[in-house]
Amino acid sequence: MNQTSMAALPRRLASHFRGELFASLCRTFAARGVAALGTIFLGVVLGRLYGAQGVGVFALAQSVIFGAGIIACYGLNGSLMRYISQDNDSPNILCYLRWALLRAGALSLLFGAVIGVFHQGIANAFDSPDLSTLLISIAVAVPAFTLSFVLAGFLKGVNMPARASLQENGSISLLAAICILVVVFIGDARSLPQAGWAFCAAAWVVFTQGALQTALWLYRKPQVRRAQGPDLETLSTRSDFFATAQSFIVLNLSMFLQQVVAMLIAGVLLSHGDLGLFKSAERVGMIISFILLVINAVFPPRFARLFHQNKHAELSRLARQSSLVAATMAMPLAIICFVFPEWVLSWFGEEFRHAANLLRIIVIGHLVNVMFGSVGFLLTMTGREKIMRNISLICSALGLLAFLVLIPMLGAIGAAISLAMVLMLQNLVAAMFVWRRMGIVMLPVRLGLNRSSKADETDSSGPR
Repeated sequence: MNQTSMAALPRRLASHFRGELFASLCRTFAARGVAALGTIFLGVVLGRLYGAQGVGVFALAQSVIFGAGIIACYGLNGSLMRYISQDNDSPNILCYLRWALLRAGALSLLFGAVIGVFHQGIANAFDSPDLSTLLISIAVAVPAFTLSFVLAGFLKGVNMPARASLQENGSISLLAAICILVVVFIGDARSLPQAGWAFCAAAWVVFTQGALQTALWLYRKPQVRRAQGPDLETLSTRSDFFATAQSFIVLNLSMFLQQVVAMLIAGVLLSHGDLGLFKSAERVGMIISFILLVINAVFPPRFARLFHQNKHAELSRLARQSSLVAATMAMPLAIICFVFPEWVLSWFGEEFRHAANLLRIIVIGHLVNVMFGSVGFLLTMTGREKIMRNISLICSALGLLAFLVLIPMLGAIGAAISLAMVLMLQNLVAAMFVWRRMGIVMLPVRLGLNRSSKADETDSSGPR
């Protein structure tokens, strides 16, 4: 990107994002910023109190709850977002919400019970006695953690992306860090189990907040709340709704492979100290990807609505705008992390400066990932979730293979290279499919590669 193009980006952003969309982006950016800082803040608190080894053990516990939450969520957060965003006044909304909460709630209770019963065996598998007591609190937190993700999908579908952003992992981490500091200040106690219970309490507080927001939205929508029953002419059947959710759960499964299984593999192949260094670099790298989380909270419901209304030219323009705003917002953060990694990592403690090269590698992966905007959601919100499912699974499998091969060879550097490869490969392949199937170039600059809108409209009339 040349200097003229870079200089023109702020003006282009100002002209593209006006009115309601701009306000939504600002609110969601603020909310996601708080959540992203919460993730970093928890890492800083853990690093200062327990060192790199403590961060490594807690990372394993977080991987367990994140994995349980992803699977128990069953892709219902994405299914809710897609169906509800098509018509926020639909009498079917309560039906969709009830289906999602009952299925995810039952699965989360099951996974929480399994973790609680087998906590000692899981800890033994990682040769980490400290992990055992942590997993008890994690088991109690699983239902709240899971249902918070489901409610986040609902809130995105009803055009409340900022509040939805406060339902996810970053807000839980922020509250957990505050709870840990309060306990340390009052009782001068510094044990990992207490940190686990702080995380558990934070998860239930965040879930309660989401439930109240959902109830308040329904209170303000009497036509939805007092609907006599679902509109049978427009209601997606239960099988259709869960079939869509199954496509999303495969996408979530790829996230599970990337963020949970990969971390567990790193936990087996690396020492707890090296795992803590890698995890700290990964946490800081998420500062860049939090921009993409903002975009993914705001744009996908609009993708689904425009596609449902057959407004394909507007859909194409909005998709390219998502790349523009993502790249513009992520670039300053990426430059800071790449040029001054030691200073950034010193927030966690002096020993974390050794992760500087890990952070540089991970930053490159996150920046490439962000520059393609909401490319994955563009496929899933326009009836092409099976394409994105296959892309995610193949790229995640390649990433896991890289973890298994590169970590024994290169240690923590190998883990960072593997993570960056997964981040870059998935969205790059997805962007190629978007260009080939929809004629949209998902880049922040125009390259003259957009295909005719006629071809785009023909292809966009696929399954919904």
